[in-house]
Amino acid sequence: MTRALVLAEKGRGSTLPNPMVGAVLVKNGKVVGEGYHKGPGKPHAEVEAIKKAGKLSRGATMFVTLEPCCHFGRTGPCTDSIKEHGIKKVVYAITDRNPLVNGKGARLLRQAGIQVSNGLMSKEAARLNDVYFGIVVNQRPYVTLKIAQSLDGRIAAISGDSKWISCKESRKFVHSLRAEADAVLIGSGTFKKDNPHLTTRLVKGDNPYRIIVSSDLNFPKGSHLIESNRDYRTIVATANVSPTNHADTNNGLTYWNVAVSGDNRVDLKDLLGKAWKFEIKSILVEGGAQIATSFLKEKLVDKFIVITAPMVLGKGVDSIGDLSINKISQAIIFRDAYRFQSGTDNIFVGYPKWSK
Repeated sequence: MTRALVLAEKGRGSTLPNPMVGAVLVKNGKVVGEGYHKGPGKPHAEVEAIKKAGKLSRGATMFVTLEPCCHFGRTGPCTDSIKEHGIKKVVYAITDRNPLVNGKGARLLRQAGIQVSNGLMSKEAARLNDVYFGIVVNQRPYVTLKIAQSLDGRIAAISGDSKWISCKESRKFVHSLRAEADAVLIGSGTFKKDNPHLTTRLVKGDNPYRIIVSSDLNFPKGSHLIESNRDYRTIVATANVSPTNHADTNNGLTYWNVAVSGDNRVDLKDLLGKAWKFEIKSILVEGGAQIATSFLKEKLVDKFIVITAPMVLGKGVDSIGDLSINKISQAIIFRDAYRFQSGTDNIFVGYPKWSK
């Protein structure tokens, strides 16, 4: 199963809206075939492994990171291939929460006389496909909130200077997050102060869509996201303003007119709805503090990543604003949290308890 998870990882960034899946076929103690899903419309991992094993598939045991599918999509059911090629046992890590599968795949295999077991390395498999599971359950874009801060919780010095809090290894990590996301989202404050590029220049991968949340459409001159929009991937999400009055056709911007919330800000749920209709499946929220606070208050964060640098700034810009939390018992807590070192920084990854 460890090998199957390694194989599945090879599909990162190219499989959505499908899951990353790896499969290994074992017979008489030897690996006879293996494969992984490379992207929508391409053969599933199980089919790839069976193809490589050929006749050796008969009587073999399959280890696969996700419950085999049992429905017709762009490809046929993997359960049919497993049955047809005489595989005697299937061990899968985690049940597919897609309503079209969700236990049905395993049931069909058992009915065909195939031994089935699950749960092996399920935690690792769940983490691998956290975005896929979030999309399937919530039917909206998966939201990852990323914050880079000092030890005392500042994202910038009192002057507003923020370059660079995180080390170069962490900045490369953030670029890899961008490469995996369909879109990167920032607020107007970050857009105007930092004038970011929001590209994947430090890693291999396509640049994501870039969403600017702003009610003020008087963009500063020299803005990279506006004036260098050669790939036509900059989106302006605005409320209470008619974008047609501000559109600059030379810049090729896309405008979303989003509903207004009770506090006269952009309604984030409506924003996510617009993104979903635009076929954006995953969003990386990069800043600033106001937009981060809003997503947390609305309980719209599915995964929270905090990069903490070994420095203290004292007075400065807080990473998160007022969440209307008055008691420790009201604090946001996380499930399946983990940490790792990135150069001189420490990175925390956790899933808020409200996420499914």
